[in-house]
Amino acid sequence: MISSVVDYIRKRDAERDKKGTVIEFDGRKITREEYWNLVEHYKNYFLSQGFFYGCGKPVTICNRNVPEYEFMYMALLELGAVVSTVSLSFFMSDIKRHTVDKGADTIVLSAEYITPELKKVLQDVNSGKNKIKRIIFTSAGDFRSEENEQKYNNQYNFRNLIDSLDLPTDIEIVYPSEIKNKYNKNFNVVRSDNPINLLDYNATYSNTGGTTTGIPKCAVHTHKGIIELLKAHENDIFPEFPVKEGDKSLLLIPISHITSQFYALLLRRASGADIIYNPGAFEPDKITKALVEDEISDVIAPFGLYVAVAHSPLKEGDLRYLKPSCGGEPTPLGPTKVVNDLLMKAGSEPIVIGGGSTEFGSAIMTTYGIAGRENETGVLIPNAEAKIINPSTGKEVISGERGILYAKCPWQMKEYLHDQKATQSFYNYTDDEGNIWGTNNDIAAVTGEYKDKPIYSICGRVNDFVLPVNGTKRYTPGITFSDDKIDPVDLSKGEFLFDMRDKLLNVPGVIEAEALLIPNSKEDKSGIPVVNLVIAKNLNPVDIIKEVYSSYSENDEFVPAGLIFRTNFARSLATDKRETVSLHDERTNYFCLGDEGEILKVTIPEDGNIIYEPVADIQEIKPLNPPAPRKILVK
Repeated sequence: MISSVVDYIRKRDAERDKKGTVIEFDGRKITREEYWNLVEHYKNYFLSQGFFYGCGKPVTICNRNVPEYEFMYMALLELGAVVSTVSLSFFMSDIKRHTVDKGADTIVLSAEYITPELKKVLQDVNSGKNKIKRIIFTSAGDFRSEENEQKYNNQYNFRNLIDSLDLPTDIEIVYPSEIKNKYNKNFNVVRSDNPINLLDYNATYSNTGGTTTGIPKCAVHTHKGIIELLKAHENDIFPEFPVKEGDKSLLLIPISHITSQFYALLLRRASGADIIYNPGAFEPDKITKALVEDEISDVIAPFGLYVAVAHSPLKEGDLRYLKPSCGGEPTPLGPTKVVNDLLMKAGSEPIVIGGGSTEFGSAIMTTYGIAGRENETGVLIPNAEAKIINPSTGKEVISGERGILYAKCPWQMKEYLHDQKATQSFYNYTDDEGNIWGTNNDIAAVTGEYKDKPIYSICGRVNDFVLPVNGTKRYTPGITFSDDKIDPVDLSKGEFLFDMRDKLLNVPGVIEAEALLIPNSKEDKSGIPVVNLVIAKNLNPVDIIKEVYSSYSENDEFVPAGLIFRTNFARSLATDKRETVSLHDERTNYFCLGDEGEILKVTIPEDGNIIYEPVADIQEIKPLNPPAPRKILVK
């Protein structure tokens, strides 16, 4: 009988070649036999620290994508600890909420993240009743080849870095490589009970991102739930799933994201793939080099990264092994077609796009195999169910009509951690048969059929754009909330931000687009709609401006007031990639076309009187780097 996630993966691994490579990291290759020995080694370390089978101890991890993370993660799961992974931005914003407030007394943290800002946020971590007992620092140098490991670690003086944090004396510090270097020594295991059945135990507390609530919630998943997700992707159940034994899978999305835990890590491990930890995780040039030289067959990454790769100088046959996949929201046909055409010229298969949410184990849908796709999210993966409910009537809509997407699957979350109200709000629909369904308030419609299965299109989440209007919260996709319930209104109203974004994503060469509002003033959060763009390096932004505005006619109701050009992929590669509603309080410049076809630079001074200036030098457009968007919080 399978007793845990790790037990399930061990059993699937048992008949595979023990000498086969399962991890590659900067010149180091780790075999399957060595892998499980290392997991056992880290498990013994945690046992020596008072962990035990079925311990239920929360552990917070904020780590880079490196093999040591995986050994610790698997060891902790097998002991029944509850692993809470968190991205650095959330970790830095409120470290107590992600550690002691969850009952965690152990933190695993990459030493490379040490900064003066980290010192500041760690100062009050033990100021309350609950305390942190230990911080285990890791290094992205460990488990590389011997030569590369030494070269990497010599760049840092980790002891001095950690000492500079001035941590409270009651916190035990574990320095990088300490656990790894004890590999040939016996730990003093204080308690080693026999393994127990962990199926109903909590395995993870995963941050949902917080972009729709203002405060990140934690979705709790059990061992049984995660196993059901892995089972749904076995060959006999889901033959189209592109990952097979022996594939080389490039791990890119930060491990702090649930997509990376469940899909990029556990699912690839259960499928028998060789996971490549790439040290240049978000550098498109390094990624392209790895895809070609390492003969990568599988990558799970944000769509924006594939766009960057597609615009690299690829030759025919360079990507002949690649079966790319990405998580997140669906992309319109325009950029998907452009990217797929470029990738397939280099030998790649088309991109597989998954859709879903943290609450539903990251994905319940995929576009795998759908030809001529438009703007759909895809068909349900095996054992997932969905229905679209009209918020006015509480009944299912007919095909083609928009409503609120509800879903259920065997791997969905059990609850939001310590938040009964939020859990009840999520699981707020019971059908006539007594089945309970959950929702993130995604607007969706059935837009077609594929092999007798409905194709779903998720148009956006109703509370991604929030504006206060007359003292109430107004959700621009046409939804208002009162008492945590959706008011019955026309779902088609107010979607102009989505519409502007999607239209511009169909302009060839546009890699990324975000519709935003520049607030009219600090007090008035309504504002001027602009679109934030990243374009291919070889394109002239003037041509893009002309292409965009020439695509509109007098019949178009919503036209962006202007365009902002960014110079990087930071937003598309972020883990919390929801659309945002405003820019910071600075009056940000944007560009547009004048009545005579001239390029205008638009400036909004503090007094709100807009200034239009003709642009003489097009170089002025390129380097503009706008301030980071700001979320308007829903409290």
